[in-house]
Amino acid sequence: MAHRVVKLEVFLKRCKSHMQCSVSGGRISPSVSEAELANPSKALETEIATLRSRLERRNVKISKVSESYINYFEQYQEYDPFLRTPEPSNPWISDSQDLWELEKQTKEVHPRRVRRWAFSLQELLRDTAGREQFVRFLEKEFSAENLKFWDAVQELKQVHSKDVPLKVEETWNEFLAPDANFPINIDSKSYELTKKNMETPDRWTFDEAAAHLYHLMKNDSYQRYLRSDMYKEYLNGTKKK
Repeated sequence: MAHRVVKLEVFLKRCKSHMQCSVSGGRISPSVSEAELANPSKALETEIATLRSRLERRNVKISKVSESYINYFEQYQEYDPFLRTPEPSNPWISDSQDLWELEKQTKEVHPRRVRRWAFSLQELLRDTAGREQFVRFLEKEFSAENLKFWDAVQELKQVHSKDVPLKVEETWNEFLAPDANFPINIDSKSYELTKKNMETPDRWTFDEAAAHLYHLMKNDSYQRYLRSDMYKEYLNGTKKK
């Protein structure tokens, strides 16, 4: 936008140095009004002023951006091996993979890992132990099919192109067909759109339905899990052996 302002200012100076800026014999452009043709320099001055005001106006306050960065840093600094000395040692420095192996364990989970599960649903599902616990929680609430469907949609994006139609058909039969083994509950809009997408199946056939269910898990099931005794036991390190 700043480059456009400079070009307009140069053009305006050239126009003012000539007696006539318009092209004789007709309009310059169908979008140019009669008033702009009569006084082109005035129209350019108005456009330059408008563009300058846009350049000076910030859509996002710098203070808000800075606050977001600070909050992110404070939240994750405990898990940055370059800022905090991990136990075991930093695998990027010592070449020891003990830390990564410890992070893979699902039986005895350190509260440090469990605290990270509360950052977001994505963090919970990324952790092997966290995913297992969340699946158990969903099974108790009789809604485990939501996560199964979401996982199936993610797997669909990874299969070979020649296997996509078959995978789409299997996913539909398992979760959305009238006699599905794990029927999911989605809104009518998502269902109708997905049903229409089945006419030309591809990797993104179920994206609308998957996004709907992920939103439900994030704002409903996930929030209840964080308030559950199951999560609090892990967080306090009191899980029964």
